[in-house]
Amino acid sequence: MMGINFINKFKLAKGVTLLSTLLFIFSCNLTQPTNQKDRVSSKSNQFDGTGGGPIYETNPLIAFDKASFSRPQFDEFVTRKFVTDNQVLATPCTFEQFVTSTSSITDTTDSDCFSVLNDRNATTAPITSLNGGWGYPVESDEFYQVNTFYHINKIIERFLDSLSFAHKTVHLDSNMLIPGAAKYNYINTNSYWLSRDETNQELIAFSRCFLDNYNAFYSPADNILCFGFTNSEPEILIVQDPSVIYHEMGHAFVKLMMNQRNTTSGTDPNTLTPFFENYPYESDLGTLFYDEAGAINEGIADYFSHYINARYKIGEWALGAFSVARPMSETDDLHTAPVSKEPGERLKYPDFLQYDTGDPSQLSEDIHYAGQIVSHYLVSLTDDLKTSCFENLSASKQHQKATDIVVLLLSETLGEIGDLTAKGSDLFSEYATLNTAQENVFFTNLNDQESFLWTQFVNPPNFRRFFRIFAKNILHHVSLNLCQDYTLAKSEQLLDEYGLLLFKSYEDSGLGYDVDSDTDVNYFNFNNSSVFSGKNLSALFANTVVDEDNRRNSILVNKDLIDLDEDVVAFVFDGQNDLNNIIAGLTFEGKNINTTQGIAGTEYNNGNIKISPGEVVALSLNLKNNSNSTMAGVQVLANDWDHMKLTTPSDPIYSDGNPNNDPPFSYINSSTNITGLDNGDISGFIANHSPCIYEGFPKVTEGGVTDETTTTPGSCSYFSTTNQDLNFDDTNGTTVFSKYVEDSPQPICLVQLNDENETRWVSQDHFRRSTLALEDKDCLNNPSMSSESFNPNECLIRSLPGGNTSIFGKIDPQKTWAETLRGEDPDANVTFTPANTILFEVNKWIQPGTRFNCRFRVRFTNCNDCFTRADGSEFKDRDYTGHTPFKLINFEFTVLD
Repeated sequence: MMGINFINKFKLAKGVTLLSTLLFIFSCNLTQPTNQKDRVSSKSNQFDGTGGGPIYETNPLIAFDKASFSRPQFDEFVTRKFVTDNQVLATPCTFEQFVTSTSSITDTTDSDCFSVLNDRNATTAPITSLNGGWGYPVESDEFYQVNTFYHINKIIERFLDSLSFAHKTVHLDSNMLIPGAAKYNYINTNSYWLSRDETNQELIAFSRCFLDNYNAFYSPADNILCFGFTNSEPEILIVQDPSVIYHEMGHAFVKLMMNQRNTTSGTDPNTLTPFFENYPYESDLGTLFYDEAGAINEGIADYFSHYINARYKIGEWALGAFSVARPMSETDDLHTAPVSKEPGERLKYPDFLQYDTGDPSQLSEDIHYAGQIVSHYLVSLTDDLKTSCFENLSASKQHQKATDIVVLLLSETLGEIGDLTAKGSDLFSEYATLNTAQENVFFTNLNDQESFLWTQFVNPPNFRRFFRIFAKNILHHVSLNLCQDYTLAKSEQLLDEYGLLLFKSYEDSGLGYDVDSDTDVNYFNFNNSSVFSGKNLSALFANTVVDEDNRRNSILVNKDLIDLDEDVVAFVFDGQNDLNNIIAGLTFEGKNINTTQGIAGTEYNNGNIKISPGEVVALSLNLKNNSNSTMAGVQVLANDWDHMKLTTPSDPIYSDGNPNNDPPFSYINSSTNITGLDNGDISGFIANHSPCIYEGFPKVTEGGVTDETTTTPGSCSYFSTTNQDLNFDDTNGTTVFSKYVEDSPQPICLVQLNDENETRWVSQDHFRRSTLALEDKDCLNNPSMSSESFNPNECLIRSLPGGNTSIFGKIDPQKTWAETLRGEDPDANVTFTPANTILFEVNKWIQPGTRFNCRFRVRFTNCNDCFTRADGSEFKDRDYTGHTPFKLINFEFTVLD
C-alpha cells in the first residue's frame, strides 16, 4: 500500500493548474472574426400573401463557391423560400403515427413546438408577418429571425418524418427480433416532442444572441437555442451558417430521443395511461465538462448537419472562416493528419480523441474533437447503407432512406440508454401485458429508483455502451430486416475500422436487455388486448457474439494494468477560489453541490496542498497505464458501493412488549431511531459495519471480514440488487424508523483505528463513536442538513454527490494522464478541470494525524474485463453495485494541518 507525503508529492507549482470557469455544455467554441462591412438593406413586397420570404439557404462560402473567407454582399445570395402561413414566427409540431402498415393518425401539438425571438432580452412576442409574407430587409434583425425559423422548421419536419418511419418500422413492419425502445403510443404520450407534465415544452431560439466569445449553444435544461455574435463584429452572425443551426438542433433531438421513455402527457382512450408515468428527472448525454457521453452528443449533432445538407463538413462559414471547420469524412481536405478510407487509416478510437484538425500537435480533451470519431462513423455508415441498400435510387432518395435508418438506430439506442423507468421497452412493461407482476422487473439502468444515478454516473453512456447497443440495433433492425445486404460482417468491419468494436456480444440472456430482477415472470405472456399479442418473439432468444476475425483495430486491455503512479499518486487542490468556482460550475450544471455548513466549507481552505480539517478539496488520482496499448474513457467512481458487511445487533424491544413488532433490520446510530423506545439501551440500535476483504485489503488482522460464496443478502460475496441504502419501518404504528438494508451501499472511505495493541480499518461511524465521541449534529451531511439521507459512515470524510466521479480521456502506454497530455514536452502545462477531479469535504473535528483509506473503483471504455465476465457474458446492472467490473484503487492518506 502506498502512502502519501503531501509536502513532497503535491507541491506542484510547475506545470499543473486548475481550470474552474463556467462553460456552456453544447457550445461551438469559435474565435472572433476580423472583417466588417456596411449593412445592406433592401425591402420588397413581392412576398405579400405568399407565406414566403428571403432566406440564406446555405452559407456564403458555398453560395459563392469560394474556398477562402471574404466579406460578401449578403443580399446577393438570398433565396426565395416558403416560410410559414402562420401570422407569427412560432408553430406547432405535427407527427404522423402509423397504426397499421398502411393507415395512420396525425397529431399536432396543442401549443407551439418552437418559436424564434431576436435575443435573450426580448420581451415581446415573436414577430408577425408582413401582409401574409416575410419579406423583411436582408440583414435586418427580423430577416435573421425568419432565416432561423426557416432552417429550424426544415429540420424539425424532416426529423419527425424520420421518427415516424422509425416508429412504423420498429412496431409494425419488423419481425420483433428485439423489443423496440420507442414508446408504442407516441401520440397519446406526446413523447415525439419535448413534453413534460402534460404540456408540450416549447423550444425557444434566439437568432441574435450576444456572447463574449463567438459561439452558439443549446441549453437542455431550458430548451433554449442561442446563436451568437459579438460586439466587435456585430454583423457576422452564427445564423448566417445553416449547418450550425442544424448542429444545435441535433442536440435538441438527442435530448428528445434520450427522454422519449421518461415523459408523457395526454389521455389514453384505452386507459393505458397509468402505465406511463412522468419520471421526475431527465437523462442527459454528457456533462458540463469532458466525458465520452458529451463527445457522442457532439458527434451526433454534427451528423444532423450532414443529415439535412449531405455535406461532409460543418461550419465552413461560422467556424471555418474564423477558426477551423469540422470535417465528417476522411476524404475532406480539412484533415491535417494522415487519415483515409483505406483499411486501418480511419479516424479511429482512441487514437484521435484529442485530434484538433487545425493543430494536431496541440493535445487537449474536448468533446468536439472526440466527437469527430462519432460523426465520421455515422457518415460512413450512411454512405455504406446507400450503396448496400439503395444503389438503384437517385442520390437524393438514397440520402433520405439511409439517413432515415440512421435516425431509427439513434432513436432506439438513445431511448434504451436514457430510460429512467428502467424498462427499456413497452414490451417489458405493464402496458404490454397488463400484468402487475412485472411492476418490479427491470431491464436497464438497474431500477426505477436508482436509474438516474446509473445512467448519469455509475454506468453512463461511453463509446462502448453506446456502440454496443447501436450495433445491436443494426443487427436486428437493418441486417435482419430492412437491408439484409448490409450484413453483420459489414457492420462489424466498419465499427472496427473506427476502433468501435469494443464489445464481445450483442445481446444478454438472449433478450437484448440486461434482466436485473430475480422475479420469475413469464415476460412474453401477453394479454390479448396487448399491442404485442400475436408477435413472433422466438428470435429474442438468439445470443449473437462478435466474430473475432473482424476485430483488428479495436484493442481491449485488462483492467489490472491500470494503477496509481509510484512517484506521485494524486494531485490535491485546496485553494479557496478554485474550489468555490468548481462548486459554482457544477451547481450551474444542475449538480447542486451542497457542503455541510459549519462542519466543512471552502472558508477553511488554506491552499497548502494538503488535506486539512474543514476543507473542501479537489482530488485527482494520478493513474498510470502499465500496458502497451492506449487506455481511453478512464472513469473513477467515489460514490457509495456495497463493500461493507453489516453486523446485526440484538433486536430492540418496543414498549408494547410484542416481539412480533421487532424490526427485521439493524438501525442507524441516529437520534431519529431512538425516538419512541422505552428501554433506554441504544446499543442494539447501532448498525455496525466491517470492511469486506477485496483484492487482499484489508487483511483479517487489519479488521477485514470475508465469507464463503453465498446468496445471503448482507454478506461480502452478495452484492446489492437494489442499491438501496435506507428503508423505513413503522412497525410500532406511530413512528417511522430509518434502517439499513442488509446489503446497502456504503461510503468509500475507511478510517484507521489504533486500539490497544492492534491497528485496524473501521467504519467512520465506529471511529467517531469510539474515539471522537461526535454526535450526529457534528457529522458531515448531518440530519439537520440532510434528514433521511444522513449516513454516519460518511461522518468524517465525504465525497460530495455531483462531484464524486472523474473522467480521463485517454492514457498512453506506460504513461500517466498528465504525461499523455504533455506529449513530447515534459514541461508543458496540464490543466485540470472538474471533469478529472473529485470533490471531498473534510470534517473540521478530525484530529490531525488521522489516517484514511478510500476505496475508489476504476474502469475504462476499451477494457477487456470491465464489462464482461470470464465466460464472455455481460455484467448485469446489479454487478455495478460491487467491485467485480472495476479495478479497486486503495488511496491512503493522512489528514494534516
